[in-house]
Amino acid sequence: MESCLVKELNLRYEPVAVLLSNEKPEGALQGKEGHWSCVIALFIAAAKGKTAVFERKTTVCPGGKVGLGFGPYPKLMPQFPGGIEEFLSTGKGEFEGEGYIKDPELAADFVECLPITDIPYQYVIFKPMSQVDTAQEKPEVIIFYVNNDQLSALTVLANYYRPGNENVMIPQSAGCQSVFLIPYAEAQKENSRAVVGLTDITVRPMVEPDMLSFSVPYAMFLDMEKNVAGSFMEKHLWHKIVARMKK
Repeated sequence: MESCLVKELNLRYEPVAVLLSNEKPEGALQGKEGHWSCVIALFIAAAKGKTAVFERKTTVCPGGKVGLGFGPYPKLMPQFPGGIEEFLSTGKGEFEGEGYIKDPELAADFVECLPITDIPYQYVIFKPMSQVDTAQEKPEVIIFYVNNDQLSALTVLANYYRPGNENVMIPQSAGCQSVFLIPYAEAQKENSRAVVGLTDITVRPMVEPDMLSFSVPYAMFLDMEKNVAGSFMEKHLWHKIVARMKK
């Protein structure tokens, strides 16, 4: 799958296509059943050229299951004695919360606002975009792993051909929720938005300090692709920025 947008961005890493399937790809990277692993580590592996696959039985992290569309948080979580609301906020007793949300009540509201879903598929696949055969596969979401200059360009292009100036959102969420769950929910809307992610403090140590994600529903990605021609990406200021990135 070739892209003029990808060429113009001068990306450090490959965009990742998210596919949903009931068939497991052969040779894909995957977490081990019963062993905790982070979705973002496998996302980065996909950005570096490796296909990764997720399924319910090998996705141990409760937040990861939610982030991949494998249903809601479980009501009872032994690793979080006070529940997800206290884990995200104040903790309880000797159990220290993350402090990402001020109190359990606000954390409960945060969880309520997440577009939690249970996808009717067995597998979520993260695949380097260049390896996608669009005659056989249709991505749900395209995830760019970008620096500040590339993020700026994607944000401008996402608004270039559409009304308004809020066609990109930066929600508070776990890293996996920002790269798939929320963009997947946006893809179901008539006027979908792109989602900036990897602002989650828990996953920041896993990513390079100047990098964030920009996830876009596939239909929106195709529209952005069509609108590269005639945009700022053909102008001298963007070319000046690209030259800086190449140094």
